[in-house]
Amino acid sequence: MSRVVIIGGVAAGMKAAAVGKRRNPELDICVFQDEPDVSYSACGMPYHLADPVAITRQKLVARTVDRFRADGIDLRVRHRVEAVDLERRQVSVKDLDNGSNIIQPFDQLMFATGARAIATKLDLGPGAPAMFQLRSLRDADAICKWIEKARRVVIVGGGYIGLEMAETCRQHGVHTTLVEMAPRLLPGFQPWIGDKVTEQLEQHQVDLLPGRQVIAAEAGRVFLDDGTALECDGVLLCTGVRPNVELALSAGLKLGTTGAITVDHGMRTSAAGVFAAGDCSEASHLVGGTPVWYPLGDVASRQGRVVGTNLAGGEARFPGVLGTAIFRTFDITVARTGLSYTQAKAAGFEAIDVQFEAPSRARYMPGSQPLEVTLVADRITGRVLGAEVASSDAVDKFVDVIATAVWGSLTVGDLADLDLAYAPPFSPLIAPVQVGGELARKRCMDSTT
Repeated sequence: MSRVVIIGGVAAGMKAAAVGKRRNPELDICVFQDEPDVSYSACGMPYHLADPVAITRQKLVARTVDRFRADGIDLRVRHRVEAVDLERRQVSVKDLDNGSNIIQPFDQLMFATGARAIATKLDLGPGAPAMFQLRSLRDADAICKWIEKARRVVIVGGGYIGLEMAETCRQHGVHTTLVEMAPRLLPGFQPWIGDKVTEQLEQHQVDLLPGRQVIAAEAGRVFLDDGTALECDGVLLCTGVRPNVELALSAGLKLGTTGAITVDHGMRTSAAGVFAAGDCSEASHLVGGTPVWYPLGDVASRQGRVVGTNLAGGEARFPGVLGTAIFRTFDITVARTGLSYTQAKAAGFEAIDVQFEAPSRARYMPGSQPLEVTLVADRITGRVLGAEVASSDAVDKFVDVIATAVWGSLTVGDLADLDLAYAPPFSPLIAPVQVGGELARKRCMDSTT
């Protein structure tokens, strides 16, 4: 009987455990999770906080601890792995409830240690407002209690979570100020997308302070690096995350250029019999071909499935990622997939980009909204390389079709000729995807004449 130890019990770790046990019931799987909660949707926490009655805490949990144990998985919550000895094939574990230490042997090992919040160094004085992060269900519990009585909040960081939490706080009637270190919102996107999101914040009375940093807090206020003082009774630290790889590094595993654990397509690390998946591991960009790090729940789950299959003796492969992502703040949804124009040029493509606007449905139908799009393609081959899109309607539909096109190496001509579903309540006669394909095809043809 093969002994498997999995370190981490959220998306990747519990997916691997469930798949591995299902494929090979003889596997002896032991999962150590330092939190009391497992297998929960971290991505759903801002929406739970926005409406905890409609989206209860329980709904965020995919499978309970008892359910995993009933399926034959030795799941130990509130247990922290503190050292990994690859030579002796054992891990040292501390029981966080009683303080005892145990040694657990293994034949195969999986790191699913996720990501950790980037530390925000603040000079905290007496009476400093409450400080929160949103990395776990216990964090969400604390915020849920606080937000009921909150009056003013400062959100530090304008990434996906910061923007989603800005909407959540405004829904609770909390005066919200968002402080972003970069000179503009969403620097990884096209500037026009950052402008659109900024407009949304202004329309919903969120005070945006770009190009600033919070450096200190005391007496119910935070202080910025330019001397500004902001009154608040709570601070949400949404400054981003980094791979949680200290344990892997101390065990001697190789890290990649992104700072995450290097893995092959079978999610195997540099050590024999050791796997890694989820936010602690790298992936390969399917178009650019370079190592990338995308801490996303759906990626972690798919990687966990690969690890579980291989732990059970299979030969599954994780093909790579496109960086497809989507988020909503107030009335606007933003999404992207594949390579941006700058990334495509850096990857060696003769890239073109076309920016256009098209209706989400027939213009005369209620709910029709303009989609604003930047589509990227290779000038020589016409291959679709990526896109960014923003609108209040049908963004998910558009980006998923483009992601499929990029994955399948379709050309802009293919986009223009796709046989898509049409009826006025759902799409205009010529769908936005087809509009983009035709515009990009003309650009490619013009470039060759």
